[in-house]
Amino acid sequence: MIVDPHQAEAIIADGHADCVALARAFLDDPHWAWHAADALGADVACPPQYRRARPDQWPGSLLAHRCRPPPTGVGADLS
Repeated sequence: MIVDPHQAEAIIADGHADCVALARAFLDDPHWAWHAADALGADVACPPQYRRARPDQWPGSLLAHRCRPPPTGVGADLS
């Protein structure tokens, strides 16, 4: 299961797949694409009405991610 943006990027970059499916990641975090873009240093264009929901514009973003339990199970980094 792909849970990390760097993992998804490596799969594509190494030629192991042409695309990655992230349905479970999006069910867990609807803003996964924005968080992945931030983690990879990319910028995501969005319509003006969605800009205030961006993690860097929403004050509750950091709090929301601190309250989430850590990933567990297959593919989770449990170190």
